[in-house]
Amino acid sequence: MQKLLLALFFFLAFHSFSQDGLIVLTEDRISSSYSKDVLYIEDADKSLTLDEVLKMDASKFSRFKDNIPNMDFTTSRFWLRFKIKNNTDQSYFILETGRPISNKVNFYQLRGGQIENQFKSGDDYHYSEKVIPHRKNLFPVSIEPGETKEYVIEAESDGETIIFPVKIHDKIGFFAQDYKHQFSFGFYYGLMSLVIIIYFFFFILLKDNAFLYYILYVFAQALLQFSLDGFSFHHFFPSGGYMANHFILIIAGVTVIVLLKYVDLFLNLKDNHRPLLKIFRFFQFLVGASVIVSLIPGKTYEIAYPVINGVSLVSIILSVVAIYVLRAKRIKVDIYFTIAFTILIIGAIIFILGNFSIVGDAEMAQFALKLSSAFEVSILSISMSNKYRKLQKDKEEAQALALKSLEEQNELMENLNIKLESQVKERTAEIEKQKEELAEINEEILSSIHYAKRIQEAILPSSKHVKSILPDSFIMYRPKDVVSGDFYFVEQTTTSDDLRKLAIIAAVDCTGHGVPGAFMSIVGNNQLGSSLTEPSVNDTAAALDYLNKGVVNSLRQNKDADQTVRDGMDIALCAIDWNNLKVQFSGAKNPIYVIRKGASESSFKVSEGADVSFLESENKEHMLMEVKGDSHPIGAYIGEELKPFTARTIEIEKGDMIYIFSDGYADQFGGPNGKKYKYKTFKNFLLSIAHLDADEQKSRLITEYEEWKGNYEQIDDVLVMGVRVG
Repeated sequence: MQKLLLALFFFLAFHSFSQDGLIVLTEDRISSSYSKDVLYIEDADKSLTLDEVLKMDASKFSRFKDNIPNMDFTTSRFWLRFKIKNNTDQSYFILETGRPISNKVNFYQLRGGQIENQFKSGDDYHYSEKVIPHRKNLFPVSIEPGETKEYVIEAESDGETIIFPVKIHDKIGFFAQDYKHQFSFGFYYGLMSLVIIIYFFFFILLKDNAFLYYILYVFAQALLQFSLDGFSFHHFFPSGGYMANHFILIIAGVTVIVLLKYVDLFLNLKDNHRPLLKIFRFFQFLVGASVIVSLIPGKTYEIAYPVINGVSLVSIILSVVAIYVLRAKRIKVDIYFTIAFTILIIGAIIFILGNFSIVGDAEMAQFALKLSSAFEVSILSISMSNKYRKLQKDKEEAQALALKSLEEQNELMENLNIKLESQVKERTAEIEKQKEELAEINEEILSSIHYAKRIQEAILPSSKHVKSILPDSFIMYRPKDVVSGDFYFVEQTTTSDDLRKLAIIAAVDCTGHGVPGAFMSIVGNNQLGSSLTEPSVNDTAAALDYLNKGVVNSLRQNKDADQTVRDGMDIALCAIDWNNLKVQFSGAKNPIYVIRKGASESSFKVSEGADVSFLESENKEHMLMEVKGDSHPIGAYIGEELKPFTARTIEIEKGDMIYIFSDGYADQFGGPNGKKYKYKTFKNFLLSIAHLDADEQKSRLITEYEEWKGNYEQIDDVLVMGVRVG
């Protein structure tokens, strides 16, 4: 009996643990799907509220069995609940879920059972409402190393298949990966565009309707993939709603209708097999009727998704059957045409059965359709070239019957060639003119940017000014582009309450880089300068609050604005009191490092409540203390009240080194494996050079950065400031 009870206890304990919905985020699983670690519940009648979901016991939830779960064609609402424990040394991530064509995907970040942040995505909303403007459903996740936060996802579809990858990317890695995806998209849509252009000229030359319907089919297929990839919502229907939801069904139906007509004309079913022609026309009517029915809201629209998918699959199979029926009757069918449709049917079957959750996952299924369509179009292009050659051969044989007709045809072709040559010359001249105009415009833009650089350099403190306030210091400043989104601030001021003279230094990282970042840097520099003369600003926290309000007001980041600029900045701000050997520090996401020789953790004195960590050098001679800033940025208003910043007082000693910086140095990719430099490596390197004078430290930092970066592209602006306490 005792053994039975013990076994029951372990079973219940394991079951409870398996239902906790905890995602343990590690470096080796960045960009992986954590769907199996997520709890979900299906709300078929859409009656549950967020509060009810949060209060529900975990045992009422289920777990996904697949890494990319496919919930089939459905109109249900799904609630996903999970926690994320950050076991990496990064703080900012991007969460990806749902298909690009999902109707609604709402994301809630919770703290203490209350909503801390919420974002929405999906083609039921306006595209501008996405917190991350991207074709996918992406949401920002800010979570400090070692911290655990709770999240809820609410998603629904209007009858389309809905999938739930829960992928968590680091922000730099995601956009680097997305750059590769954009390259593949460019290749695919470039291929489709090239085929359309080339065979449009063939159609103009030959007036053969098979070429016209081939062009229309390729165009419709490209639009279908464009919609599945989420680009139609962005570029055609950014307002969302009816057309954003219905367009994919319409274009899918049009693609199948045009495909059947193209096959009919290419195989010449009117002469070769009239019964098959009647079947083709029946399926064209059936697909067209399904598309019309899908335009009616309600139940008919919901069932249109599986109906059109099913009819489309049968139509493609019918096309392949027609090819092999004619071959069986010993009617010659181009071999490339046969191969192309065999490849297409494989991809289409995988795609449509993937939608029905029968084969594979939705991401693999969609890739299969795109890959097969690319191969199909490439091979069909060879087939159409063969058709073109055959038509030319038939034409030459017919012309051989009459010398006069041949001469007339040759004369016609010669005139056409002359016309085409004239058009090419005209177009070449036009292109050369446009090229010259573009070169002139480009020169003007570059000139403007370089002038902007001179303006930005004039705003930044001069080396002489910096040395007059910070005699033993260095600034490593390396913009990614001509102008920078990082900037530094060095001034001297006197407090209005007790007349203490202070050295004010700041390292600021604005959203983005290049021209947008430079604009933000001007706004930030002006606000910081104004704070020095503001009587109410007597500590670094008040200065950041002043800066925060100034940025929000300057960028009109408020709840009622139609076009809110979701930009801001991260900053480390210090006020150094040389006489009393104290540093007052406030940070918006960015920390401060203090390195002391021969120190222990207990020798550092910091005001109560500060988030502090320590790292000792390998030779045990130096100790690094990190004091973290507040977790919220300057600006980037998202509909909540502005949070105040905190001031921390640090007691310093002569010989201490103070470092503040942006994230550009630690986030740089490089080394033998193309990895990030990371903050741990950055700390250890600072410990190894802290004993050197300021100029030598700067030189070592530059050398280390260049050697690590190697041939890799600089990904962000770089700023590191170091000050020796004298």
